Amino acid sequence: MHPTFADAGRKAGLQVWRIENFEPVPVPPSNYGKFHEGDSYIVLSTVGNGNLSWNIFFWQGSQTSVDEAGAAARLAVDLDDSLGGAPIQHREVQDHESNQFLGLFESGIRYMPGGVASGFQHVTTNAPGEKRLYHIKGKRHIRTTLVEPKVQSMNKGDCFVLDSGSELFLYVGPDSKGVESHTARRVANQIRDQDHCGKVNITTIDSSSSEGEISEFLSVLGASSLTDVPDASTAGDDLEFEKKLDRVITLYKVSDEEGKMKTEKIGEKPLKQDLLDTKDCFILDGGNSGIFVWVGKKSNGKEKAEALNKGQAFINEKNYPSWTSLKRVVEGGEPTIFKEYFINWED
Repeated sequence: MHPTFADAGRKAGLQVWRIENFEPVPVPPSNYGKFHEGDSYIVLSTVGNGNLSWNIFFWQGSQTSVDEAGAAARLAVDLDDSLGGAPIQHREVQDHESNQFLGLFESGIRYMPGGVASGFQHVTTNAPGEKRLYHIKGKRHIRTTLVEPKVQSMNKGDCFVLDSGSELFLYVGPDSKGVESHTARRVANQIRDQDHCGKVNITTIDSSSSEGEISEFLSVLGASSLTDVPDASTAGDDLEFEKKLDRVITLYKVSDEEGKMKTEKIGEKPLKQDLLDTKDCFILDGGNSGIFVWVGKKSNGKEKAEALNKGQAFINEKNYPSWTSLKRVVEGGEPTIFKEYFINWED
């Protein structure tokens, strides 16, 4: 077991590690929800009172290296072993995170440029004169993405945070919904606390703003008028933004012959629990819920260790998108979403 994980998962809560030079480095709780695109992370969610249960997520940024992503996957297995092999493992990919993962962070997640390998160094504030524009997107679960700081990057249907380096402006689009502005306020507070140690003001730009506030906002943004902000029609629909692929729910038995993985289709939803054999490994194609790799208690150690590799091979074989959600489930620790695919599941 890696020494960093010695006390991991011993009590309910959230723990996050960033992979730096192939080693797990704890992320301070104040920075939870902030992910660098060039890095990989491990997130451990522990729930329960006495009888604990765990979910391990390894997150891959869009610019992370193959080696770092592989290190995160291996360390996730190490963390899993330290908890007796009981956790459910999840692979998460930037821009395509599961709702379960996004729900761990009250103010959503925020993508930041750079990473350890690119020499990026963590800073608490923007450099003087540097400005950043964040696009806040999503209804149920929030993603905050850094966009080019210009008025053309905005639209009247969403909310944005403009960081001047010394002040924050929260733009509430006139066509955005009330719940969006409430969530955007939480995101602005998070940026203030994480990037500026809580020491900058937040000015809201909406229909009630003064001419002076609007003028200052436009000056920082480099625009002449709020009418320059594009209409809401230029923005993607939030529900469509969160929609994932839908497929027929199918169960496959996995076998290895001559070192090559083979899958045999054995059923479609509604499924029967007795299709699962404790001595084997199975793949459930859960449609918009992603791919589940179920590992029986009596399967061999190699199958347990390589479960997620089998899931990735299945994704490749089916030509599914590389970001398809992937989860490892162990017999006896199945999540509710997995059980719901089966008729009269018995624990």
